Amino acid sequence: MDLSNLRKVHVDPASRVVAAQGGALWEDIDVAASQYKLAVVGSTSNHVGAAGATLGGGYGWLTGQYGLAIDNLLWARVILADGSIVTASDSQHQDLFWAIRGAGQSFGVAVELGFRAHLQDHPVFAGSLLFSADLLPAIVDFANQFEALTDGRQGFWFGFTMLPTMAHCSILVILFYNGTPAAAEEFFSPLFSIGPMMNGTQMLPYDGLNAILNGMDTLGRRGSLTRSDITHPADNIMGPRKSLRGSNVTLPLDADFVQSIYNEFDGILTEYPQARNSRLLFELLPNTQIMKTPNDATAFASRGPYYNVSSIFRWHEAQMDERINSLQKDLMSQIGTQGGIARRPDYNVSNLGTGLYANYAGKLTRIAGSLGCH
Repeated sequence: MDLSNLRKVHVDPASRVVAAQGGALWEDIDVAASQYKLAVVGSTSNHVGAAGATLGGGYGWLTGQYGLAIDNLLWARVILADGSIVTASDSQHQDLFWAIRGAGQSFGVAVELGFRAHLQDHPVFAGSLLFSADLLPAIVDFANQFEALTDGRQGFWFGFTMLPTMAHCSILVILFYNGTPAAAEEFFSPLFSIGPMMNGTQMLPYDGLNAILNGMDTLGRRGSLTRSDITHPADNIMGPRKSLRGSNVTLPLDADFVQSIYNEFDGILTEYPQARNSRLLFELLPNTQIMKTPNDATAFASRGPYYNVSSIFRWHEAQMDERINSLQKDLMSQIGTQGGIARRPDYNVSNLGTGLYANYAGKLTRIAGSLGCH
């Protein structure tokens, strides 16, 4: 079902409520809200649909301050299977409102979402750094300090990417700080001091923040891939085949474990050069606000002391589908087994949740996880 023409966004600055139609992209919401110096907790990529990202949970750069997108969802107008249209909220159709927050794609078509917005009257510090692989231990060391350092206004992602001109993966770091450049540079000084070979950080208006990852998309980079031994389809308009999967890790991270993941990911991209525009990211967003909501309060059953890990693999040949999917599945399973919440002796799914973000779960995973739905 195509909702791409339903992209209207209405902002009520007095009540700080943003209503968006079901086909709106996060870019539509970010730009509309920013006109009133407001912001909505949204996806870290602004070119994805707001409804789908939200109903799976909705992590964003503001999650450390305000929780998930579903924690800021006030209502949803939903077309049910029988064609009826209902509004689900805390006061109407509460069972449906419970269910759509985390497993929303399973229950109907969301044609309008209402969000609580937050004051955002200043720019933010954000962008990417690129490091040589030998600096990975120092970056892991900073990651292990993140929980003690953050007050909720920061975000720190790191992972692996292979540039067209390099034979092996580099370390990609993505930074976010909701504050002044001086405060941001002090907070992230351990990273700046070790010497990134590329620094793309800057002050940005909030409505430009969620585009910082867009430039890393395959379509944006295809022209720079000519130095790789890759044959693209004749139709250059068509994008690559893609697979997104996730896992989780807990802190502190073992440096040897992270190095082993780097080595395996780098080996995959070296062996299969068509997949070298893939990337893997450890996504450290403060989780204190997330864990204030119990795991059984919504269908989103992944609130605990852990962080998401995402991998997106891209390739072009259909005959590589099974192999790439198998390698990706094994790699993400390894991350969860060796570095995730399930390895903890006190792990209990009822208390700590599934540890798997529904939007990263993959098509074969049950959306609601092992806590089920009601």
